[in-house]
Amino acid sequence: MNPKETILNVANLKKTSRIPVSLLSGGIWTFNNRGLSLQDALKLGAENCSEIITETNERFCSDIVWVSSGYHNLAIRAIGGKIKFRAKGSPDVQETLLKSASDADKIDVSLLKNDIDINTLWKTTELVARNVGEKNLVGASQWGPFTLAGLIYGVENLMRNIYRDKQAVHRVLEFTTELCYQYLEPYIEAGAGIVSVADPTSSGDMISREQFREFSLPYLSKVIKKLRDKGAIGFIHICGNITNRLDLIPETGASIISLDYKVPLSKAKEILRGKMAFAGNMNPVGVMQNLKANEVSEICSRCIEEAGTESSYILMPGCDIPPGVPIENIKAMVNTAHNYNLGV
Repeated sequence: MNPKETILNVANLKKTSRIPVSLLSGGIWTFNNRGLSLQDALKLGAENCSEIITETNERFCSDIVWVSSGYHNLAIRAIGGKIKFRAKGSPDVQETLLKSASDADKIDVSLLKNDIDINTLWKTTELVARNVGEKNLVGASQWGPFTLAGLIYGVENLMRNIYRDKQAVHRVLEFTTELCYQYLEPYIEAGAGIVSVADPTSSGDMISREQFREFSLPYLSKVIKKLRDKGAIGFIHICGNITNRLDLIPETGASIISLDYKVPLSKAKEILRGKMAFAGNMNPVGVMQNLKANEVSEICSRCIEEAGTESSYILMPGCDIPPGVPIENIKAMVNTAHNYNLGV
């Protein structure tokens, strides 16, 4: 069973011949390890970017090869927002794009197609899929609707209007749902077989369970359905503690939920087993960056045991890894999954 088949099996709640293992995103790490910022990488063009991504993955063998991670805010720039690239890390959104919810009606989402850098990423995906698509699942990612709403409408406005003007919030969320989909759909056309919708503003650290049910869940479900209808596996990542809403996540229609280190894998197993696959939850800094390879291996083994070998579980960091993670630690994670005795 090759890496692609392994992920496809786990996404469909079928048995695998070994523990699936993958990075979550890893774009910043990949390019920073070549001495490149994300902006530098784009200047190299799609062919060079695809070669770097492919060659890097050959060094540690992630089952999923992520292409567009770190570049989510390019979508906001493409529709008129202002962003600023950093030497390390993802570009930051500089200011609120929507002054009022009605401003969303004036924005043409098709402007995404005019952005040179986004086109580079779509082309990079096509080339990576051509290089490794037979054996690996190629992935793409974007912020989820609620997080995009916070970025373009302002988190303060969003949170205030959850109480004061629900209609305005829903109006913005309809727009950001379409923005998320229109950004990700060309990746699927280019060969991405799995798409990650990352919605950190939907976590229990930001909104209540009932607010999640009313303002995030319907829009996550809508965008996941549209992406699945295009043939991709739906994958969701929500940072922070989402233990009190885990039972709602299968309603999104996603096949896999990626969990932060704040969510106990034993609880995920209890709630999600037989309903959807789950992934996580090593601390990307506290474990993946700061510990030695043998310690990473030990914690990875514990994660597998806590999740249960009978579960549909993917060994994965609990979020995107920072640039300082040693490759030895990534290899330790991958090797632990590959060598874990399933007893079959």
